[in-house]
Amino acid sequence: MILPSDQLLEKFNCLRRELVQGETVLSRDYTRYLFANEDNKAIVSVIQSKFIEMGFPLTDLEQGLKNLNNQTIMDEADDFAKDAKTLLLATISPDIVLEVDYNYASDSYSHNLTNRKLAYTINVIDIYTNKVISTHMQNNLEGSSMTSIMQKYFSKDFSKISNNIKESFANTIAKGREITVRVAVKNGSDIRLSDETAMGDTYSDWIMDYMKANTKKGAYKLQRNSDYELYFENVRIPTINRDGTQFSAYDWGRAFARSIRQECNVSVTNKSQGLGQVLISINGLR
Repeated sequence: MILPSDQLLEKFNCLRRELVQGETVLSRDYTRYLFANEDNKAIVSVIQSKFIEMGFPLTDLEQGLKNLNNQTIMDEADDFAKDAKTLLLATISPDIVLEVDYNYASDSYSHNLTNRKLAYTINVIDIYTNKVISTHMQNNLEGSSMTSIMQKYFSKDFSKISNNIKESFANTIAKGREITVRVAVKNGSDIRLSDETAMGDTYSDWIMDYMKANTKKGAYKLQRNSDYELYFENVRIPTINRDGTQFSAYDWGRAFARSIRQECNVSVTNKSQGLGQVLISINGLR
């Protein structure tokens, strides 16, 4: 999927900052952006066509927004609140996002007032980890239109982008999908992670043993360790199930929650929502 950067959204007055419970939250209006300027659709169209030629069609932003609108209607009926970008990514579930920023403006140094130049930046982002896997920039590109300029120059960048994406996918298949895992004790719970389970281990030790046994080649990195939270980064999990279906972060979290519930006899909730984040809430003893 191709998305405009926040800087580009702000340029077209499609980004608002709202104060929610004392915190600044970004509100993104992708629909308004698409219809704010014909060039906004043009740059997306050229990039998408190149991916189609490669045999890797991208999810169309405009179609995704239609699906998002249907989902939003249902969420409003259920009294759920979500950021547009979060809901869009959760609804479409892309593996990668191409974040685009561009400026197509008159050349102030040219005697020809109709002469315009294009500058653009494209960041290819692994949506599971939010890591940039490829970055490409071009400046001072001249042509008769946005479409003609992109068709001429983007082909040069595309081979590099496609190679970077293929390398990233190959790495994911070989090493596993990278996610984060957070285990947090709910406020008011009668459990601390340093408490002993009925089996004699502490809850923290049990969780660490589970991580070693259920990550790909035992790959993970412990970042935070307290009585009320364990947080792991660089956690590698399989990409597919044995039957060939996709294995997601939620699937991994579901199995994790079931094991804690059954083996440690505690009440837990799988609150994993993002594409690459697992959140397990420990509510208390059963």
